[in-house]
Amino acid sequence: MCYSAIVWQHYGDYVRAFGADINITEFFRLYVDRKDTPTIKIPKAMDDAFRKPRNDEEKLITQLIEQYNSERASELEQELFKQRRRLADAERSLQTRTTKKAENDQRIATDKVGRIMRRLDDLRRSVPEDRDARIFPGMYAPVMISENGRRVVKPMRYQCRPAGKPALYDRKYPGTYNARRDNLEGFWKGQFGHTHGVMVVETFFENVARHDLEHRELAPGEKLE
Repeated sequence: MCYSAIVWQHYGDYVRAFGADINITEFFRLYVDRKDTPTIKIPKAMDDAFRKPRNDEEKLITQLIEQYNSERASELEQELFKQRRRLADAERSLQTRTTKKAENDQRIATDKVGRIMRRLDDLRRSVPEDRDARIFPGMYAPVMISENGRRVVKPMRYQCRPAGKPALYDRKYPGTYNARRDNLEGFWKGQFGHTHGVMVVETFFENVARHDLEHRELAPGEKLE
């Protein structure tokens, strides 16, 4: 895998294409855990797969998603109010005297207001976009595995950790969302050929420095991006 990818997020696609079963219990457990664990990140497209629940289990997941989105929107609206007030204070200050603090507050608040508005728009938007299905390291996505001779779809985190290793491995080796082919019979030999899962990827994204992509050197004072 590369740094990021657009993947199939609707478990139904795996069911139709491969005759897989869905482990609804694992999906339900993930959404329950997200209520109290802010670090759990689920793509919008995976949430949207439960927009039209077909049974009682899926209805429970839909309720959890709606509750989470409502609480998240409330948090964002509070932060939006805070940043708009910060921006207004900075602009009033700049009308009388230009200071570094006021300029920084204006710039930071403007950026944050824009980001918050985009997040609120995403929460409320019902029309899907390609980026809704994009995953980054640490995010969850549906993965198909083999269990007792059956293909089963479960949600899994986009992060590789050798079996039996503690959670601190994720911090000690932050690049382990990526398993290079030349390491499959080395570092990953305990997983390669033994604990495979399958995920359908439509687009890959590589993490590269902007100046490298543009085939140039960093300009004086320019920060790495």
